[in-house]
Amino acid sequence: MQIQIKPGVTLTVIPVSQFKNTQVSVHFLENASKKETSYRSLLANILETSSQKYRNQILVSQELSQLYGAGFGTSLMRKQNVHDLMFSLALPNDHYLASSEHVLDQGLDFLQEMIFNPLTENGQFHGQTYQRQQRNLVAYIDALKDDKQSYAALQLQQLYFGAEDIQSVPTFGDAKQIAEIPNQALFEYYQKVLAQDRVEIFVVGDVVATQVQEIIQKWPLSERTNNHTDITRLNLARKEIQQKTEEQMIVQSKLDLAYQFPTNFRDETYYAGIVFNALFGGSPLSKLFLNVREKASLAYYATSNVDVFNGLMVVQTGINAQDKDRVLTIIDQQLKDIQNNDFSDDHLAQIKTGLISNYIGSLDAERSYTSRALTNRLVGSQTTTNEWVKAIQNVSRLEIVTVANQVQLQAIYFLSSGAKKHA
Repeated sequence: MQIQIKPGVTLTVIPVSQFKNTQVSVHFLENASKKETSYRSLLANILETSSQKYRNQILVSQELSQLYGAGFGTSLMRKQNVHDLMFSLALPNDHYLASSEHVLDQGLDFLQEMIFNPLTENGQFHGQTYQRQQRNLVAYIDALKDDKQSYAALQLQQLYFGAEDIQSVPTFGDAKQIAEIPNQALFEYYQKVLAQDRVEIFVVGDVVATQVQEIIQKWPLSERTNNHTDITRLNLARKEIQQKTEEQMIVQSKLDLAYQFPTNFRDETYYAGIVFNALFGGSPLSKLFLNVREKASLAYYATSNVDVFNGLMVVQTGINAQDKDRVLTIIDQQLKDIQNNDFSDDHLAQIKTGLISNYIGSLDAERSYTSRALTNRLVGSQTTTNEWVKAIQNVSRLEIVTVANQVQLQAIYFLSSGAKKHA
């Protein structure tokens, strides 16, 4: 059930009775620039820890305990250029509590406090809180350099999109930019977020929509009419293959590949693209897993994943440096096999069964309802579980082969241990 609270502010209530919890999420959506991505990341860290009423993390935790162990957090996501600053709250459903307390009402009041009443002093964020969270976030991002799988993925992302593209910046922003954000500038930006961002609010659980609507309508959210944050269809141009090699003192080398992927979200090739990816490298039954990791024993891991919003497929492998060329050859062969319709009906059936099982299993989490509902809102279409399952079942071999023949390698990033050089 969708309720427009004000122009640019929509409440969606999803009444499901199988959960003992109620999930509430508030999404502030904007086509953020590279600079604003860093701003929003720092905001998420600051706004999660304190407010005027709950002045530190201890008081926040104590209030969540009073709400029968509710869980609260902020997070960041990006779909295409739409950046999502999200506040989420999971709390026990009133129907399952022995007391007559209205925990949902109290929880929504808590969310209002955390979103709209940040801890401030002298017209900006509280100084010590600001500095601590700024340092923590910079330290967290810098520490990612020690996670070589994440580091390689980010390097490939920059190589594929180019330094100037918003997609070259991770969702959590840039450490150098974050370290230089002035307190006053961030506070002023947050006022802009509250006043201008598109707002999508989702409540999932056994709740009464009018009860939620009555509370949300009292939140200090103004009209916003000029925020266009829908996801659009991509028209990507082919590029020359970009390559980059780095050498570091590491035990395991990382070889990551980026491919241009032909599907847009829910277009005519979308479901075939899902099945292709699972067959190629996106599942434990995939050709990459079976042939690169298991049969040839050339990789510690070998997987693929698809970003349909940006027309991108990424292959990630952990290998020995001296095996780079052999691994590239075998990966390429797996793609060619699918392009040439070289896979069995039994293998395809197993892939489809796994996809459907995972999809249905994800419905056991309240968050999955919120994620799908938000995506539906952004793309302007929706599909039921039965429709999704049927569409996967109906994907033909020809459709998979057609998608495979449009997949094109665009970037190769190799983080080498140097073993090849010294072998």
